[in-house]
Amino acid sequence: MNTDQKSWLDEYAVTCRVFKGRWSIRHCLRMYNEIKDLKIQMSSRAKGKVTRHESAYNPCERCKVLTNYISSLHEQESHYAPTGDSSSYEVWAV
Repeated sequence: MNTDQKSWLDEYAVTCRVFKGRWSIRHCLRMYNEIKDLKIQMSSRAKGKVTRHESAYNPCERCKVLTNYISSLHEQESHYAPTGDSSSYEVWAV
């Protein structure tokens, strides 16, 4: 059991410096999407005007393992997407 768990961790786990720990790649993807949706709104006053800023910094964008995983997901998605050739969808009856 220990060897299976160790091999699974070697393949699917990421050591994260931001959240301090070793996480599953699925957990990293979920956190990446949640942080991407989170926007911090700030306001500042100067010279009688109010300036509003929106921060959308995502530290997970710098993780090489996560970016490689996301790019591989996009490659797999495009690999299995239909090519637009309708001849493969025709039904032949004899």
